[in-house]
Amino acid sequence: MKRRTFLLGAAATGGCAVVPRDPDLGALYQYRSAVDPALRRPLVTLPGTLGSRLRQGVDGPFLWGGPGRLSEDPATPEGFRRLALPIGRGDEPLSALTDGVHVDGVLREANASVFGGVVQQQVYSGLVEALNAGGYEFSRTEAEERARQGENPGSLEFPYDWRRDIVEAAQALDAFIERKARQIERVRRARYGRAPAAARLRFDFVAHSMGTLVLRWWLMHGAADLPAGGGLPALTWAGARRAACVVFVAPPNLGSISAFESLVNGRSLGPLQPVYPPALLGTHPSLFQLMPRDRHGRLRRGGLDGPAAATFDAEAWDAMGWSLLDPGQAAGLATLMPDVSDPAERRRRAKAHVARALDRAARVHAALDRPGTPPSTDLFLVVGTGLDTPATAVLDETGAVAVRGVEEGDGVVLRASALSDERQGGRDPDGPRRPIRYRTTLLLPGEHVELTRNPVFTDNLLYWLRDQPRIRVAG
Repeated sequence: MKRRTFLLGAAATGGCAVVPRDPDLGALYQYRSAVDPALRRPLVTLPGTLGSRLRQGVDGPFLWGGPGRLSEDPATPEGFRRLALPIGRGDEPLSALTDGVHVDGVLREANASVFGGVVQQQVYSGLVEALNAGGYEFSRTEAEERARQGENPGSLEFPYDWRRDIVEAAQALDAFIERKARQIERVRRARYGRAPAAARLRFDFVAHSMGTLVLRWWLMHGAADLPAGGGLPALTWAGARRAACVVFVAPPNLGSISAFESLVNGRSLGPLQPVYPPALLGTHPSLFQLMPRDRHGRLRRGGLDGPAAATFDAEAWDAMGWSLLDPGQAAGLATLMPDVSDPAERRRRAKAHVARALDRAARVHAALDRPGTPPSTDLFLVVGTGLDTPATAVLDETGAVAVRGVEEGDGVVLRASALSDERQGGRDPDGPRRPIRYRTTLLLPGEHVELTRNPVFTDNLLYWLRDQPRIRVAG
């Protein structure tokens, strides 16, 4: 019977392979435009690391995501300082180390300078096009986005400074949601004569990469910070009261060894692109918070079969000369602290910065790793697969670090990290193996950023947002 069915199928298609077409999102979801616009839930998108444009002041030069080049040149002292965050005396909170950088929207396309010309690459423009095809109203150009600021009634992007602390971004998201709720009520009442009360309005969210961690913190803790005296904030699900449907795309829930490797060795985004040295990246608290957990043994001594090494011990960073504490980065420290003439004092301040960043990262991880799912929010997860992804780094006796092991993932985030799978590194956890419950998990072959414009993902995304029946009370 199975053979007969196969032959009939082959005969019906003339023996040729059938190549399915991409879904016509506009046709599939056009009827959703009939939903009462006064009552439609607003949608908020959150980009990942590097996914927000940054500029010096409101109208100053672009540090990141500008029209002519992707970033300032870190090889120049001025570019180095602008891309880095300040290093303080060592006794102030990291949140106090501000530099006047202004967030200037989500990065739709990246413009890289190559041989004097500009090469454009899609970043989040594909996601925006798919959402608009499904009946949303995201601005299509930067000029349109600026013209509509303060008026968009329900298709919203939340850019943030991806160099900074995840909790800071979550606090900014909390203020953003409260401000937009009041604005949406005001605009819709003026436009349609009615609207849900701002205090009762619930939102849908689509978050990618680091943006998923910002969103998860907000769902779990709202605007709460880590307690000043140590410990963790209460798990209140304060943000989840505002969230109806949440889609997490390629979340580094359990971190990425690439973040640690970048802190130690620096990073380049490709051939002919600038190199961002360890002393620059070591000023960014977010990179420490994107590191993997020590309990999963992602850093090994001597070889892939060697013993696990700690990555959250500031004394180890000092002894190994990692990141800001690399003796080869002395010139970078002088650039970062031009007002400090004593090299020993610069190193002391750098060590204090690393120690604070590590302590805060470990506590952020502990707060995010607590098991639980919001009681009245539908969670959806998209996991990238099919690509060799950096998984394990090896530490030699000199302190040098190199990625040697790869596992299944999207090229950036491991499948196991996105799934919050605690069964890594030979562990058999006492608690939940996967501490977050999702309504649906989509395992999708694809690269980390390209997942956001994959037609299978975008069709599922619009179905979840527009058609999926809600199991829980979701707005």
